[in-house]
Amino acid sequence: MSSGFEFLEHTADLKFRAYGRSLAEALENCGRAFLSATAGESVVEKMEERETVLVAPDLERLVHDWLSELIFLFSTERMLFSGFDLTVDGKYRLKARLRGEKFNPKKHKLYKEIKAATYHDMKIEEKDGKWNIEVVCDT
Repeated sequence: MSSGFEFLEHTADLKFRAYGRSLAEALENCGRAFLSATAGESVVEKMEERETVLVAPDLERLVHDWLSELIFLFSTERMLFSGFDLTVDGKYRLKARLRGEKFNPKKHKLYKEIKAATYHDMKIEEKDGKWNIEVVCDT
């Protein structure tokens, strides 16, 4: 739990739980779970930066769209991110500054290529000042 996320048992795909003292921190840890599932313990240097803003009608959509953005950036630009600076303002507006580098098969090991974030079995809760997010992703 010290990493901010954990992988959970799932019959076919990838499932994880991310934690945080704020929604933004829990979403950052979703990004770290994505990196760990994709590239394992590979060192990803903070050489390039991307910024994105997402606005969603509800929390489930915000989580889905955030992971979908990471999937899109990996699929189209082969970008992996190890640095996450996120803010959530308003109810469902996420501003993210991401730092990382392009996937390099000589440097990074590809474990799983995540194809999509799903709404199946998604759980988002805040309890006693701590956020928990559970997500299943198609691999």
